[in-house]
Amino acid sequence: MTQDRITQADLEWWLSLAGELEWTFAKTYAETAPHHYVVENRTPGVTHDDMVRAARVIHTFGQPGKYYSLTKIYLVSPDGKYRWWTEDRHFTDTTLVNRATTSLFYGIQNQQATLTEVESPYDGIATWWDAEHPVDDSEPERVKQLLASVRGTYPPHVLDIGCGTGRVLDLGIVAPERYAGVDSSQAMLNLLLRKHPKAAAVYPADIRNPLRAGTFTPGQFDWVVVDASVQLTRAERQQVEQIARLAVIDVDGGDWVVEDVSEASVQRIRALRDAS
Repeated sequence: MTQDRITQADLEWWLSLAGELEWTFAKTYAETAPHHYVVENRTPGVTHDDMVRAARVIHTFGQPGKYYSLTKIYLVSPDGKYRWWTEDRHFTDTTLVNRATTSLFYGIQNQQATLTEVESPYDGIATWWDAEHPVDDSEPERVKQLLASVRGTYPPHVLDIGCGTGRVLDLGIVAPERYAGVDSSQAMLNLLLRKHPKAAAVYPADIRNPLRAGTFTPGQFDWVVVDASVQLTRAERQQVEQIARLAVIDVDGGDWVVEDVSEASVQRIRALRDAS
C-alpha cells in the first residue's frame, strides 16, 4: 500500500488475499445474520496492518448498504458472489473483516448510491481525510456565528457542493434530514454516509452535470455551500447563486465567506410573478 493513498493495486491485493484466507463462520449470528470473518493474529496469515489496509480498500471501492437499521459500506467481489465489510469506527482500529454471500440481505435495502462514472483524485485519500483534517473544537461555534445573519425563520435546507466526507454535517450547522451533498468522489461520499446515514440526499457527480440537467431549481435551498476545490465558470456560478434562497457560502479550509443573496432571490421571485 502506498502511504496515505489507496489504489487499484490495493484492491487487487485484497481480492487475491481474500481468496486465499480461511474464513470462520460466525456462530453467534447463525440465525440473525449468517456470515464468516477473518481476524488478525487468529486467522493464519492475517496481521493488523492487513485488516487496516483491507478496511481502507473496502471503504474506497465499496458502496453503502443496509445492515438492518445501520448503514455500512460493502465491497462486492468481481464475480458478485461475496460482500465484505468492517465494523470499527476508526480504520486504524480494524481487527477483522466480515464476509457474506450477496444472496443474503439484512433488512430493507433503501440506501443511497455513491457510484460515480469517473475516478476522482480524492478517492485514494478519502480514508485518511478526516484524520488529517480534524474539526477544531472552536470551529462549530465560530461558523454558526458567521451564518447567524443569513438564518431564516426555520432550520435551513442546505446544498453542499464539493461536500467531501461531510464536514458541514460534522460541524452540526444543518440537520442531516435537510442536507444534500454533491461530490464526484465515490469514496468521499462513502465516508459521509458512513458517518451521517440520515443525510437526505447525495449526488455522486461533478456539479456541472446536475447544473446542465436542471436538477436543482431557483431558490430550492436556503444555503448553498461551495468548496474551494470546485471550479466554476461565471455562468455556472450564477446558476449556483440562483439555487440559493438566502446565502451562498464559499469554504476554503477554515475560511468561510458568506454572500447574502436573499434580496436577489426576492427580486427574481417578483420578476417571475410579474411575468406570469
